[in-house]
Amino acid sequence: MNAVNVTEETLFRPLPKLDSVLFKPFLEGAARGELLVQECQQTRKKIWPPRLISPYAPDAELRWVPIEGKGKVYTFNVVHRAFFPYYKEKVPYAIVIVELEDGIRMLGNTMGINPNSISIGMPMEVAFEKVDEEIVLVHWQPQKDD
Repeated sequence: MNAVNVTEETLFRPLPKLDSVLFKPFLEGAARGELLVQECQQTRKKIWPPRLISPYAPDAELRWVPIEGKGKVYTFNVVHRAFFPYYKEKVPYAIVIVELEDGIRMLGNTMGINPNSISIGMPMEVAFEKVDEEIVLVHWQPQKDD
């Protein structure tokens, strides 16, 4: 079991389990600032969420590969009620599904944006939040102009 330092910031905050067989490579990549997904080695299609067997070619090997982490809002929800004590001071906040340029969709919280200004089709990019020395969360923020 992974120990998490309990502070006011993390009290009752839902966090991922670092020992999850399916998500461990994803979480390790996030800790390095990389967005990783699985790729079917036979079809080269990206896979999210992670699986034990490729949905495209059941006999194919799955590998974790980095992706750019840019896409557009596919859909979103603005949350006005805190279901966990951690979120009491954070409502309203937005949860988005971002359709990535690699053809997959990822769910996550937003950062750096007023939740009421989000719209479908809005360009987004990955953002990492370092919770502690072990846990880094994947969120989404508006794309910055390059």
